[in-house]
Amino acid sequence: MPELPEVETVRTILHRSLCNRIIDYVEVFYPRMILSDLNEFVAKLKGAKFTDVKRKGKFLLFFLDDDKVLISHLRMEGKYLELTHDEPPTKHCRVLFHLQDGALLNYDDSRCFGIMELRSRDDYLDAPCLKKLGKEPFEITVDELYDRLKNKKVPIKEALLDQTIMTGLGNIYCDEVLFLSKLNPYRLASSLQKEDVKNILKHAISVLNKSIKLGGSTVSSYHPSKGVDGRFQNELMAYGKKNMPCPICHRKMRKDFLKGRGTTYCPHCQHVALRIAITGKIGSGKSAVLQYYKDQGYSTFSADEEVKKLYREVTFKKKLVAQFKEEILNDDGSISLGYLKNVVLSDLNKKKELEKLVHPEIKKRLLQFILSHKEERLIFAEIPLLFESKMDNLFDYIIGVSCSFESQKAHLRERGSSNIEEDLKLNATNIFDKKVQKMDFLINNDGTLEDLYHELDRISKELK
Repeated sequence: MPELPEVETVRTILHRSLCNRIIDYVEVFYPRMILSDLNEFVAKLKGAKFTDVKRKGKFLLFFLDDDKVLISHLRMEGKYLELTHDEPPTKHCRVLFHLQDGALLNYDDSRCFGIMELRSRDDYLDAPCLKKLGKEPFEITVDELYDRLKNKKVPIKEALLDQTIMTGLGNIYCDEVLFLSKLNPYRLASSLQKEDVKNILKHAISVLNKSIKLGGSTVSSYHPSKGVDGRFQNELMAYGKKNMPCPICHRKMRKDFLKGRGTTYCPHCQHVALRIAITGKIGSGKSAVLQYYKDQGYSTFSADEEVKKLYREVTFKKKLVAQFKEEILNDDGSISLGYLKNVVLSDLNKKKELEKLVHPEIKKRLLQFILSHKEERLIFAEIPLLFESKMDNLFDYIIGVSCSFESQKAHLRERGSSNIEEDLKLNATNIFDKKVQKMDFLINNDGTLEDLYHELDRISKELK
């Protein structure tokens, strides 16, 4: 399928060839590819002069006099070939433009997937096929692309192939860009950090520019034009390299099918650990879930444990003292958790102030944990305030742990809570219930431990 560089190569050829030439008449041999009224299409093109040929994404835009624009998409196998007056049309000619100078512009499409639509200059950008297109990599900013990807819980390759998010990357160039960015094609778009998106955009621009310079890629049966072959296929590092040595680590490249599209990548260089968050209200059983996965041999991260470590660090204690006064310290210089608890219970604004100090620090530690365990298959993190801390976008999947109010109190008693009512009040601002629709797995923990383990085992098998 011709992608942006191939279409740009075709555009350059057609621009040189067609400008100021006049259409004598048009023959349409496959009417279904014409999205405009067929009779109007033929009538309005008669006597029209080509004034420019432009491109938007993978669409060719033929500008004609009298304010007409012919929109054309080549799809899988479409190509334009110029023939002399005595050359017969090609076997798969679908539309034939007879030019007044006697030459022929032959639109060839063996698969019949291409489309054409005639519009005016005033409204051509409102054509459904163009209106929904995202910006090209050359136009979109890192922030814009990040904002378009951050809520997409689909594999990053699927997201990049979605031309409404960003237009210009097809199957070939997605494989190349993800390989150069060292991103696994199956990694969820929503889990990418801004630095990942920056790398995607940087490599997309570089790859597309290089391919345009080399005339695109001539692969399979596609050639941009008669006698014209691209040379970028000689530069490909991932696409079409199934079972060949990776150019970087020399391990064997792998080809899968992701949403029906052949996807080639290096399982070593583009490896990613699936990140699973565990969240829920206080006393729901989150810690039991995390411990189960830890006992199964998986690497685990506990936000609660990291907060305890944080409270012992001198620099962070100074921040707490500055925020909550000297009374927060015990005689031995440690943080008085009882005093801190009373402060935040009496004033919810103080609780928010504490969270503003704690959440960024825990996020830094979580990111370090993720980076240091990227070679593993699954990693689990218990984050009680997952949504409040805005860390949910760091994960591929979310396990929500829920239970009845009675079970919640029973669990708090079992773990030795000195004041259950205070603990429940402290957790009253938890927005877990409002975010249930965002859970990939929701566990009801009102049963026995055996029931819980059985459900967790089922989830881990599904994740694998």
